[in-house]
Amino acid sequence: MRSRVLTAVVPVWLNRGSHARAHAACHASALLWNRAVAWVRSEWSAGRSPGREDVRRYVTSLPAEARPLHAHTAQAVAYDLAEAIVLGRRNRQQGVARTKLPWRQKSYRRLVFTTGFGWKITRDGRLALSLGRGRERIVLPVPEFPDRQGETVAPDRWGEMKLCWDAADRSWSLRVAYRAPDDGLPDAGDRSDESVPDMRVVTVAVDEGLINPMALATRAPDGGYEVAVINGRSARSLKQRRNKGVAQLQAKSARCSNGSRRHRRLAAARKKLTARTDRSLRDFNHQVTAKANRFIREQVSAHERAAPAEVRVMVRLVVGNVRGIERNTERKRRNARSTRQQLSQWERGTQERQLAYKTGLVIRHVDEAYSSQTCPYCLTRCKVRGRTYACVNSDCSRVLHRDAVGGVNIHTLAVNDGAYVPVAPGIPVRVKYLRALPGWSCDQRGRHSMYQRARLRAGPWSGREARSSARNRATRVDASGAAGVAVSFCEGRRRDREDGVAAPRGAGRAGARTA
Repeated sequence: MRSRVLTAVVPVWLNRGSHARAHAACHASALLWNRAVAWVRSEWSAGRSPGREDVRRYVTSLPAEARPLHAHTAQAVAYDLAEAIVLGRRNRQQGVARTKLPWRQKSYRRLVFTTGFGWKITRDGRLALSLGRGRERIVLPVPEFPDRQGETVAPDRWGEMKLCWDAADRSWSLRVAYRAPDDGLPDAGDRSDESVPDMRVVTVAVDEGLINPMALATRAPDGGYEVAVINGRSARSLKQRRNKGVAQLQAKSARCSNGSRRHRRLAAARKKLTARTDRSLRDFNHQVTAKANRFIREQVSAHERAAPAEVRVMVRLVVGNVRGIERNTERKRRNARSTRQQLSQWERGTQERQLAYKTGLVIRHVDEAYSSQTCPYCLTRCKVRGRTYACVNSDCSRVLHRDAVGGVNIHTLAVNDGAYVPVAPGIPVRVKYLRALPGWSCDQRGRHSMYQRARLRAGPWSGREARSSARNRATRVDASGAAGVAVSFCEGRRRDREDGVAAPRGAGRAGARTA
């Protein structure tokens, strides 16, 4: 059975001694990184190009006092630097603007522990993290976490783990790599010819945006377009709350003396606000990518059911190329101030990496110029305001969701080698609107308290209904105590007025207490 490596993030708590040793090791790891970067750049200046093993040999040749870490932790620093150099050169080859090779000095860096050497399970059933010969270990309870099937991952399936410190949340976490059955979708690779008889390629296009982080479009087995638009307004509200809170705290800190008690309290409040927002945004990103992953797998399953038994269904994931749009927004000043702030705080890259991680697919980028302005049926271009696209061509007059238009056009560009091809008039575009996080509609938020009071006045019941399960409807109870038809609260009040019934305020509440 094929398998792949996944990563679990497990929060851990360290006592005072382990906390101090871990902090000192993280600082030492950062200093080791700085020395390795300086050496690599000196080699480049001398006209040499050191490879992966050259960097490792340099790091391991340093004296013991220069690398007060486990030998494998020091090797991980060298390998991470070599991988960062390879990634930077690859980005340069792909044309990513203003790509820099590693140069920045660090003061803090996570610790890496390898299997069998960096970490092991002790005889008394605890997890020991080694900091090198002659140094006291960090001993923790063995973390327990489930895999995607809900089963607890045993330590024999664990691989490399990293001990990370969150400065804003002031907490430690272990990132444990483990092997799991490969549930990734089959990637189509570079083969994009959908006419191959023994293979059907399902192309899924993703249009990324600030308001709606992802709009996915693909062709259904019946030939129509299936589009899923994932709403992201909750993330915008989280960021706005954080930005306003941080601005207020900074204004107050500016009026304090550095190091004073009030200054320290304001700094702690800022970290607390940032950590709370980061946790909410982390959950939001996982919800967005989980819904996108579910949509892709549903479409692939539909194609597998419709395809003949000898045909293999492959997937190609294509995303509109907006990389670099969030960089240098202050210097370019092409947009308004609020738009520049939203662009600089856009978590597009995080969502792309999570989607690739969950689906097991390689993301390919395509130029998305004018994809949200072009009508997919007649190729007429027009500027759009709002979330609804209305074609200005009188012979077409199509009205679609703006993000659905972008997703369909990116899909067209992906399957036609970057060229716009009009969609046949008879092909439908079916749009499904998803909310990333469960929330309250305006009607639910406005009626919730009245709904609870109506429930209490209706008659004896066991207790208040939870806020998350409120449905804006109250069950009427007739005079005999039998439950009637569920009607809305406003409709129930109207019928009471017509029947001349007026329940005294608080009567239902007293009845509920005596029940």
